Amino acid sequence: MSFLILGTFEARHGDRVIPVTAPKQQAVLATLLLDAGNVVPLDRIVDHIWDGSPPTSWQTTLQAYVYRLRNLLAPMSGVGLHTRAPGYVLESDEEEIDLVVFREHVAAARALVRRDDPRAAADRLRRALAMWRGNALAGIPGQWFQHEARFMESERVTAHEELLGIELALGNDQQVLPELAKLADAHPFRESLAAELLVALYRVGRQAEALQTYSAVRRRLRDELGVEPGRDLRAVHDAILRQVPPRQVISPRWLHPAQELVPFSHDGR
Repeated sequence: MSFLILGTFEARHGDRVIPVTAPKQQAVLATLLLDAGNVVPLDRIVDHIWDGSPPTSWQTTLQAYVYRLRNLLAPMSGVGLHTRAPGYVLESDEEEIDLVVFREHVAAARALVRRDDPRAAADRLRRALAMWRGNALAGIPGQWFQHEARFMESERVTAHEELLGIELALGNDQQVLPELAKLADAHPFRESLAAELLVALYRVGRQAEALQTYSAVRRRLRDELGVEPGRDLRAVHDAILRQVPPRQVISPRWLHPAQELVPFSHDGR
């Protein structure tokens, strides 16, 4: 049995798709999956699937959704949907939920970075990112699910950024530059990505383009957010202006995604 929420919602048993097709029914199951193993109170479920404005018949309707889900999941070993005061609990092996496996891969990659094994870390992150099939929780309506989907998307972008930072640290500048440029273009206000892009451009000999990119990012930040670039992005720009040797110019988060590095010193070390 597997539950796929990193894209269009799907429940699978082997190669067979379990027909959880009604959006509200998907919403009930997704709510329970995102807190699998824990009792989810009725009021929380109701708030999530009806955006805080449930119909007068919500109890009967919710019971019907749960009844149908139980029937669908009943033949699946290791999966159970149980009534537990003050709500319901979905019991399932966490390895069956793609979001859980994605997060395990990312955590393992960060541990490998700390053990100074960047190549293995990069492999783990590639495996994690390959699990995404589109926008998380796609097709499930509701403000809460949209909020959760945005949070998951931020996790995906962070993992992707960390992967590209590792690749830069390994010297794979030319190979990752197109991927990095595409990601930075999709997230134009993410300064850490812009810093990585500047590093890659500078290292492959495109200094003028790196400086133009910085100017464009700075203008966008000032015009649309009313702020100046942060310290890390300025540090990369400063290193490029001083023509620090390219291999000495690193992204401030190059190989330590959870740790901020000291910006470049003015003597280029």
